[in-house]
Amino acid sequence: MKWFLLLVGLALIAGAGAGLVASIDLLTTEIGAIYATCSAVAAAAGLIVLALAGVTHRIDALRAALLRGEGSPRRAPAEADLAPPIPSPVPLENADESAVEPPPIPAPDSDLESEIEAEAAPPLAADAAPIEPPAAPTTLVGRYSSGGENYSIFSDGSIEAETDRGAFRFASMSEFKAYIASKRANA
Repeated sequence: MKWFLLLVGLALIAGAGAGLVASIDLLTTEIGAIYATCSAVAAAAGLIVLALAGVTHRIDALRAALLRGEGSPRRAPAEADLAPPIPSPVPLENADESAVEPPPIPAPDSDLESEIEAEAAPPLAADAAPIEPPAAPTTLVGRYSSGGENYSIFSDGSIEAETDRGAFRFASMSEFKAYIASKRANA
């Protein structure tokens, strides 16, 4: 297998060299650029196949060495390499019964719980509204011009139109389309 890979790699590199020689005179034309590109790809593929041949050769040599027994000698693990022995568990039949059972958990005082709940959550006023997070600042997404009118689209989906009638701001694309439709119907 390694000899086959070696021959294929060398053939690819030889073909790449021939392609590069053929592309020298034609390099300014399209076909010359194609020759040069294909030659570079073939040269890279040839180098990869040669590397695979080298790896195959090393694997074959390693396998042969292992079959002959020339590999690194395996040594028996020394006492220092072994992990220390794990101590055996002590049987519980001789242990004290009170040490095994966990202490009982005291029951919570109901008056204490109601005081904590009252302090944790103050009552809301009837007219208090929930606090809304601040709105993110709108940024300009793009500007467009059509029919002599300028349009600006923002990150929150709103649209600003500058027309001959003045500047208009629309909250969404559907409002803007409705405005355009009414404008066309009135025209």
